[in-house]
Amino acid sequence: MVELDRYTVSIEAFEAAEILPLWQQLEHRVKPHFFLSACWVSVWVEVFQPEVQVVRIHCDHQLIGLGLLTCRKQVRHGVLSSRVLRLGQTGIPSQDQIWIEYNDLLLEPEHAQQAPAAFMRFLMQRRDWDEVQLGAILEGRARYFTLPALHSVVQWSAPLYRVDLLAIRRRQSRYLDTLSRNTRYQINRSERLYNGRGKLVFSVARSAEEILPLWQRLGALHTARWGEGPGQSGFANPDFVQFHRALINKGCGQNRVEFCLLWLDDEPIGMLYNFVYRKRVYFYLSGISYEEDARCKPGLVLHARAIQHYLDAGYDCYDFMGGEARYKQSLGQPGGQLQQISLQRPRLALKLEQLGRKIKSWVQ
Repeated sequence: MVELDRYTVSIEAFEAAEILPLWQQLEHRVKPHFFLSACWVSVWVEVFQPEVQVVRIHCDHQLIGLGLLTCRKQVRHGVLSSRVLRLGQTGIPSQDQIWIEYNDLLLEPEHAQQAPAAFMRFLMQRRDWDEVQLGAILEGRARYFTLPALHSVVQWSAPLYRVDLLAIRRRQSRYLDTLSRNTRYQINRSERLYNGRGKLVFSVARSAEEILPLWQRLGALHTARWGEGPGQSGFANPDFVQFHRALINKGCGQNRVEFCLLWLDDEPIGMLYNFVYRKRVYFYLSGISYEEDARCKPGLVLHARAIQHYLDAGYDCYDFMGGEARYKQSLGQPGGQLQQISLQRPRLALKLEQLGRKIKSWVQ
């Protein structure tokens, strides 16, 4: 335990059973994104059982911050070996494919700017790491972790898109009325085409008993779209499937997980896997039955119906989260950037890697 300015930082091993009560107490005061909720964190610990150390940050003897830290050696380019610290990730690709977003320390808002630097200064006193990897973290949050002694490398970034439901509700508008003329036309035309073939119905499933029988069908649609290879659809990865089945079971019990469905007669032609938390909807992934007729756009129709449903239900934001996609641009507004950033010590091998990246970028 080390005192840094106003902050006292400690990092030590905890039993899994000890983590959850601490996390829940602080979560109640912090009101974080879903990926820092006890629901997500407890499933991550239970399913993967990582060798984790708990970061505790106190200010004036009060607990104001928590984090779950792992350390794993990573070999890159076949020769470069680096000891990497990670928040909320294990460093095992099959486990990290669960796609955590809005990653961060769990911090009380009034300490959100100063505490990350205190955490990093504490880490600088340890000699058992070469780089700290943060991801996927908001670009505006990442800067609070940077120190002059560390080199920051942005490994990837992705734009965020969202729909401000609160603003639409204040204007007393329908969601479709906020969209461009072309997007409205595509949605309305798709609905007319489907209604000419059968009965088009939107529904929401909220219980594990409803959702789990649909999970396999969602996986088949997702895999058909994204592929079965490494790093493609998570449904080809047993770790991904195990985690999300457990998350559905726990999340449904806490009213945190929902499926939005679009049916044509008795056949689901689209499914959205959403997290709902503190008046915010997080669209996580979808399974869409695409057609040869390009005029039929089940994904646009389903999202539009879902967004109107959540608008009517009193939610404040529909979050498409990270990733560049045409439909996100058409249906939402830009909301910043997510980054995976590596904060690196001045190691020769890491400097050579940085030089190699610059040369590759210059050549391209």
